[in-house]
Amino acid sequence: MTERALQEQIPHNHCFGCGPANDGGLHLKSYWSGAGPSRARFSPEPHHCAGPTHFVNGGIIATLIDCHAVCTATAAAYTSEHRPIGSSPRLYFATASLDVRYLRPAPMDAELELEAELSRQTQNGYSVFCRLSANGKVCAEGKLEAVRVPEAWMGLD
Repeated sequence: MTERALQEQIPHNHCFGCGPANDGGLHLKSYWSGAGPSRARFSPEPHHCAGPTHFVNGGIIATLIDCHAVCTATAAAYTSEHRPIGSSPRLYFATASLDVRYLRPAPMDAELELEAELSRQTQNGYSVFCRLSANGKVCAEGKLEAVRVPEAWMGLD
């Protein structure tokens, strides 16, 4: 059986960065075994460029870090309850804060690799640290606070 991306297991995921239900989105796919870092890969397309067309736009980088980290937090919450991702009652998380440090430009002609780890569990969610690399060099790092939100926040009722 093929491992399904975390984003494919989260119901009603219309996120621009990672939602499979968003036709115009980035369609990031993250994978996590339940221990250690989660991982994702992303291949930029020409319209993801910055001002200089050979570098990835900083907003795209921040979005990738945001989505990968929030999906990691969501998966961790389900895992801590010893149940499958997406099972009822459903758990949803949102970004409370995101701090991105850009260390070097990310080249457009390279596959971007993301790796996220849970830093700590908080009262309302998780702190997650994420790195984005290209060609084996770290281009950006992000610290994210993911907080649990009610299902009503999703506009499903």
